[in-house]
Amino acid sequence: MSWDTLLDELTDFALSLLKLPETERTGQALFDDQTWFLHTWSRDKMVSSSGPIPVPAPRNKALHPIGCDISGAYIQFQFKVGDTIDAEKMPALSQLQVRVTGDAAYELCVVELEDHWRVDTHDFQGSPREPHPLIHFQRGGHSQDDWAAKANYVPGPALPKRPGDDYWQALLQSPGPRVPFLPLCPILAIDYVIGQHDGDVWDRLRNAPEYRAIVGHAQERLWVPFFEGLSNDGLRRLWLGPMLL
Repeated sequence: MSWDTLLDELTDFALSLLKLPETERTGQALFDDQTWFLHTWSRDKMVSSSGPIPVPAPRNKALHPIGCDISGAYIQFQFKVGDTIDAEKMPALSQLQVRVTGDAAYELCVVELEDHWRVDTHDFQGSPREPHPLIHFQRGGHSQDDWAAKANYVPGPALPKRPGDDYWQALLQSPGPRVPFLPLCPILAIDYVIGQHDGDVWDRLRNAPEYRAIVGHAQERLWVPFFEGLSNDGLRRLWLGPMLL
């Protein structure tokens, strides 16, 4: 299936998102990026967001720290067709960064909060110590590095000593695991994030025939060749990288 209609489908996708109040800002941001999409697509066969695109925030369930409130969520993506060993079955780039913002109010202060996760495409030109599948899910990302470098970030030098005590407690995050992940075009990336953040909104979107048709076509175009291609050892080795013996 051809990628030539991707930009038109993104426009139709934006129209369908405008129909729900929870995704109206997402649809509008996609419209605002149309000129940029055309520029990156005509130059590099890439669709890249020009900045953060708002998406529905996660529901207030199992959040940390306890008592926090979510204020927003944003996605940035890069998707490029072309220069892989099997361009029909695997994109050259399939990346998304998700940032969730919030805060937690305590007796003595208010703490600003951010969460970050991503789907990344690894460059196999290097030789990492740990295995990086070509397309993988991972916590963190560049936006998290920037956030954690701020002067008031805690745990950090700005944290005062507790009276009568010599330690605090906090959650630890490491780079792994890097989990092999399906390739995602911009349509599938946004649909996936909405589904992970708010299943009720996701169900309402998918009950609309036009939204369901757009997402279904995107899955058929990208995932059917991908799943069929996994029977080939070369594509499996491209996807899983050094994980595969």
